[in-house]
Amino acid sequence: MNIIDSGFSLEIRRIRNSIERSNRKDFVTTYTEREYLNGKTANERVLILRTRGCSWSYHSGCSMCGFWEDTNPNIKGEDIEKQVDEFLQMYPKGDVLKVFTSGSFLDPLEIPKEKQATILKKFEDSYDFVIIETRPEHVNKSIEMINKYAGKIQVAIGLESTNPKVLKYSINKNYTFEDYKRAALLLHENGISVRTYVLLKPPFLTEREAIEDSVNTIKDVIPYSDIISLNPLNVQKGTYVEYLYKSGRFRPPFLWSVIEVLIRTKNEEVPVVSLITGAGKKRGAHNGHTCDGKVSEAIRKYSETWDYSYIEKLDCQCKLDWENFKNAESKISFPIGEFL
Repeated sequence: MNIIDSGFSLEIRRIRNSIERSNRKDFVTTYTEREYLNGKTANERVLILRTRGCSWSYHSGCSMCGFWEDTNPNIKGEDIEKQVDEFLQMYPKGDVLKVFTSGSFLDPLEIPKEKQATILKKFEDSYDFVIIETRPEHVNKSIEMINKYAGKIQVAIGLESTNPKVLKYSINKNYTFEDYKRAALLLHENGISVRTYVLLKPPFLTEREAIEDSVNTIKDVIPYSDIISLNPLNVQKGTYVEYLYKSGRFRPPFLWSVIEVLIRTKNEEVPVVSLITGAGKKRGAHNGHTCDGKVSEAIRKYSETWDYSYIEKLDCQCKLDWENFKNAESKISFPIGEFL
């Protein structure tokens, strides 16, 4: 069965199509963050460009992705270049620039090839290191354009999980671990570093299953990654996950689960960081306790330094609630658990 023809995929598309999209042509937002990158704490400027959106979202999309609302179906390449020019007027220089497009920077349907080359050159002239994101299917046809930036660019791929059942029946990713590996190997062959995104707790997994899936995925992608970003799922508007959340069938992961994954992958030679969106909030990773702020801050400090002392000795009475939650869930039958 083709995944695009599945009821799951069609339901995601139905929900996606109910979202009113933007008619704006400016960039979505920009902000700063810090993380452990290339052996040190890096100050990063994040830029989210407004594009026509992920090509996969035009067919169906991923169960947790809520970026569709910020996309403009009528935006042109020259509009995106204008966004870049306006951004560089505001922030003309910096150490690290992280660029998101609500899809794939290297997708020619999202950003025309000639504009990709022009924009990358502008970024290279202004920032010491640039991080772009793409689905793996766009890497092969773009490698000649980006290999000239080897050592100054990193390509991020949102693999999320290496479990094929999770990718298909939980996330609806529409590509495989093998697709990711081919892209990552090609990037490394051309001297380009790879960032891998791992999703903690996609739908239909229990808390314990989600932890195991993330730990296994991180260990699987170590040979192909230069840095791994653990992303606890946050509930975004207009997504299948939001539908589950509102009907009481999904809870975002506990912050304790984030810490368990980070500690259990401590001895890997590749940094695993976690820059959490919505930490401590109901729609983001949270413990549901007064410790949320303290624990979130500890994870942030760890992710800036790769210093495990920030998270190893954390404790709170709500850890028992987390343990009880995991135990209670394990007694319930979930549709995907048998695949893990």
